[in-house]
Amino acid sequence: MKTYIKLILGLSLILTSCTKDVIEVASSTNISSETFWKTETDARLALNGIYNSLAGLEQNYIYYDVMSDNAYNNYPWEGYKAIADGTHDARGPGVIGWIWSSCFQGIGRANVLLDNVDNVEGLDEDFKNSAIGEALFLRAYFYFKLSDFYGGVPIITESPKIEHSELPRDTKEAVINQIIDDLDQAYNHLPITQTEVGKATKGAARALKARVELYNERWEDAAISAQEVLGMGYTLFPEYRDLFRQANENNEEVIFDVQYISPEQGNLIELYLGSYTVGGWSSVVPLQNMIDEYEMIDGMSISDSPLYDPENPYDNRDPRLKQTISVPGATINGIVDHVGEFGGYCFKKYTEYDEIGVVSPTPYPTETGQNVIILRLASVLLTYAEAQNEAVGPDASVYDAINEIRARPSVNMPPLPLGLSKSQMREAIRHERRVELLLEGTRYSDIRRWGIAEQVMDGLTDPGGIRSFNPDRDYLFPIPAGEFDIEGTALEQNPNY
Repeated sequence: MKTYIKLILGLSLILTSCTKDVIEVASSTNISSETFWKTETDARLALNGIYNSLAGLEQNYIYYDVMSDNAYNNYPWEGYKAIADGTHDARGPGVIGWIWSSCFQGIGRANVLLDNVDNVEGLDEDFKNSAIGEALFLRAYFYFKLSDFYGGVPIITESPKIEHSELPRDTKEAVINQIIDDLDQAYNHLPITQTEVGKATKGAARALKARVELYNERWEDAAISAQEVLGMGYTLFPEYRDLFRQANENNEEVIFDVQYISPEQGNLIELYLGSYTVGGWSSVVPLQNMIDEYEMIDGMSISDSPLYDPENPYDNRDPRLKQTISVPGATINGIVDHVGEFGGYCFKKYTEYDEIGVVSPTPYPTETGQNVIILRLASVLLTYAEAQNEAVGPDASVYDAINEIRARPSVNMPPLPLGLSKSQMREAIRHERRVELLLEGTRYSDIRRWGIAEQVMDGLTDPGGIRSFNPDRDYLFPIPAGEFDIEGTALEQNPNY
């Protein structure tokens, strides 16, 4: 049963842009620092408030691919399209401020719990240990997102205070060290399994640590952390298409995901991804070069394989293509060639609509309870393969990790050819990450951490025009301009904004 994580208004200060002007208002509720933190219920509400910040942060998770060479955003108001086009600045679009404020909100809530949970008398020790571990894990996740998008940020490990708005930025290395320390402490507090689905576990703490180490080129450490997760009993879900269906949430491959439930706290994934003609917005659609990335079933690229037929370009392709994307000519919900109005493609991944029969007589729902997967076994296998290849080279364990993903029963792609050099294996791993993790929020980070963003983004043509990526500026988001409106701020802006 899915646990609904509810926002508790007034539970903690929200650490966003603030000024020194404080308006004192009489509380309209009975919740205050003097009356709260008395019972286990209080502690559980506080913990759920942190998860609520996570749910808010990742509401638009699928849009991260729009900022890369994977996908296009048909509508500009979400803000991701401007980043892809290189037309953003410190004043916007909105996502630049949303991610910053959402992460610091979550950090503030985590700090409040960590500062106060010891004050609850008679608290069950198992729950208390888990709550501390979960708060540390979530704080680490929020800081990881900040470090990835903005670089160094202020490190705050106490309950929110007005004077925090005057803190300078810490270095990115210091932030990463804090994240690793939080995750190590979280691992020591967390259980192996949770009775409530969606709560962080030891596996989640180690998997996130491996990703943080990978993104920061701590290759040996990342391989060790990932290998530990690989021994924890997770297994690949046999059907790639069904892995991302609501009916199969929290399956044996999922290590950590963001829980949603409709209508109380749903998300708009199906509305954003669904074809316009069957009730969705076609807001996020794959680009042609993403389609071209999928290999033929012989393991060769479309430019090299004798199986490729330009007249039937979607035949004999890596099965993940049609399990992830609806191609021209497909029939969905009884509508033939339903996506022609938006270049011929739309996403199937994370939606319930398929190409067989009439799935539903109604349009896409406004909100669904579809969870967003943050960490799963395949992503850890890819983390291990990349880290081990960079640290040691393409040994047998690297091949095993990649080939395990390719051998998923519903995919069944041939194993990688033997004898690859380190650089050839690097390219094979990068290909596998792009295909396997499409729409899972990794590609934008990957092209920046690999230092290839300007190669794949600058000059890329999409339905809206030609993209621009300035390598002297766009490897980081700007610090939101509103932060510099705060009196006494010591923040410094990222270069060339």
